[in-house]
Amino acid sequence: MTKPVLFLSSYPPRECGIATFTKDLSDSMQKKFGNAVSPKVIAVNESGSTLHKYGRKVALKLTEQDIASYESAARKINRMKDAGVVNIQHEFGLFGGEYGGHILRFMELLNRKIVTTLHTVLDSPPREMKENVQQIAHLSDRVVVMTETARSILLEDYGLPPEKLEVIPHGVPNMRPVNALKVKRKYGVRAKNVLLTFGLLSRGKGVENVIKAMPGIIGAHPDTEYLVVGQTHPRVREIEGESYRQELRELAEGLGVGRKVKFLDKFLTLEEISECLQMATIYLSPSIDPKQICSGTVSYAMGAGRAIVSSRSNYNNEVLASGRGILVRRTRPEEFASETVRLLGNDAERRSLERNAYEYSRKMTWPNVSARYYCLFDSLSPFGAEEFSNIPRASFRHFSKMTDGFGMVQFANHSEPDTASGYTLDDNARALVVAAKAYERYGTKKMLCLASTYLSFVEKCQLPDGRFHNTVDGNREFSDDIGSEDSFGRAVNALGYAVQSGLPEEYRIRAKRTLEKAMEGSGEIISPRAQADTLIGIANSREFLSEHPFYRVKDSLIGSLISKYEESSDKEWHWFEHYLTYGNATLPEALFEAAIFDSTGMAEKVARESMDFLTRTLFIDGKLVPIGQEKWYTKGEERAMFDQQPIEAGGMTVAYRKAFERTGDHAYARKARESFDWFLGKNSMNQAVYDETTGGCYDGLTPNGVNANQGAEATISYLLARLMVV
Repeated sequence: MTKPVLFLSSYPPRECGIATFTKDLSDSMQKKFGNAVSPKVIAVNESGSTLHKYGRKVALKLTEQDIASYESAARKINRMKDAGVVNIQHEFGLFGGEYGGHILRFMELLNRKIVTTLHTVLDSPPREMKENVQQIAHLSDRVVVMTETARSILLEDYGLPPEKLEVIPHGVPNMRPVNALKVKRKYGVRAKNVLLTFGLLSRGKGVENVIKAMPGIIGAHPDTEYLVVGQTHPRVREIEGESYRQELRELAEGLGVGRKVKFLDKFLTLEEISECLQMATIYLSPSIDPKQICSGTVSYAMGAGRAIVSSRSNYNNEVLASGRGILVRRTRPEEFASETVRLLGNDAERRSLERNAYEYSRKMTWPNVSARYYCLFDSLSPFGAEEFSNIPRASFRHFSKMTDGFGMVQFANHSEPDTASGYTLDDNARALVVAAKAYERYGTKKMLCLASTYLSFVEKCQLPDGRFHNTVDGNREFSDDIGSEDSFGRAVNALGYAVQSGLPEEYRIRAKRTLEKAMEGSGEIISPRAQADTLIGIANSREFLSEHPFYRVKDSLIGSLISKYEESSDKEWHWFEHYLTYGNATLPEALFEAAIFDSTGMAEKVARESMDFLTRTLFIDGKLVPIGQEKWYTKGEERAMFDQQPIEAGGMTVAYRKAFERTGDHAYARKARESFDWFLGKNSMNQAVYDETTGGCYDGLTPNGVNANQGAEATISYLLARLMVV
């Protein structure tokens, strides 16, 4: 049975930052977790006469200043049999009463678990505010804040118990890259350099300090414009109309920069925010409130990977530290001018700021933030969901983007292919399997074209004796004399799959010819992973190559892997070596595949024991924790927890599915799904490693979050796993 989460908040079409936050959070939870969450909203209206056209998600409404409506809403929720956690999105100005005290009456009457998200946390608060927050915390099961600074303030200035506090960052969207030149034309911007400030306009924005800086900026960089994007805040508009905006226009004209300062008076859609941010050269945040503990606009600018120059505040001091942004003193136009001028003239520093901000913001993306809220809500009132998350639709956008006419490029800078990094047989062989599987499932010409590209790459890498090169540089020249045994094994694995796949006959003939030549020249294979991949390739192609002389090598490969296992194993250590390194799951996968050849039953026995050993070793508190690359796991020593690689999660997913297909044991099927969930955020950092916006996969999981690059191996590993789970 579903247990809907109820969000108490303002909600669109009301123009309010909290409303936008709640919509983004609830939408993300709905998308990621589906019916397990089924979020609903209790919308806060400005007055009883307010008529907002809400959608179906809004289940109840209350009025800011009407305490009776708070009481009525609480009683209605208490009567809901299926209502789960109530999440209050708290801002003092959102609720009626002194310091928004009406919300306390709602909380007192409610008989559900309460999580309160505080959007404002002031240090050295007035006594009445302090008591109000203390009472909110007392009535809440958990209190969420968005920074460690806010948590420290609540501990030190408010005396709140640490066990009630959770830090979950402000969410940001995953922004799909756009063409900046096209966006500039759309918004009528002609300048090379675009400075941007966005958000609901009010005097607290401090925009005048940037306008005062503009003469100095334009003096050094004439081809520069400043865009101020967003409507006037509704509360401000009620009191003073558009007087602040008009004052800013007059200030710009008076300083002779009127043509260089442009205003877009509009409440932006998410797509428009993304477009404006991505055409900006530098994002400027001149807010004059030093106690600001949260800034959605700065968060979004970080999510877009913009260089940021900002006034100091409690929020900005934390999130823009360590080279993630430039901090200046508030109300100091000369500092905004000097830092902006310097950054516009220093591409290297600006790129460094962009990269650091973007990488830090990966933990702030809505899929990650919604997963954090989901886990918190689930700990208080379990959803009872069988699966951690909905499985995203299979996307080959980034997979295709990483491929040119020669092959799949090895590395990426964020989501952009780094052609200078070259190509590898490893990647292109595995990409051939992805393309073949995708063609079998979807039958698209695009996948057929990609399969041809990868097969051609494998053919080009083959040496006259049947072995292979592995590495090709950015100039498409081989950079090795001969590839490793492991790359040979991966090529055989892929060719074996292609031979029996649903690809057209001409493709299968080419793959068969290349595979036969490879096996004839293979010689003795020593590496256990190369043995395993070769064995998988033979097993895949058995119906087409069973008469070939090399087919008999399968018996020696099975025997060698079993011997390695017996030599290295003891009562506690059930493995083929005295250490766990990379691509571990390929070894039991190969023996599950090879069990069809083995009448003794030893192959399946060793496959089960070694797979179960990986399960005991790599699952911690119900989450897959692959061996980290910082240090391989040697028998009797401590294992490294980071950096975790997608190839391990992908390999575990595939191996468990192969184990299930061989044995029919549903425990393996469940473990396959749990391994795949590593990509979706059920991991050591509670961060999604798969990027639904690009269709790519981040290169790894570090103690600080994801590695923001989306290279070939990571994306291939994700897709191989994705094509196995559904």
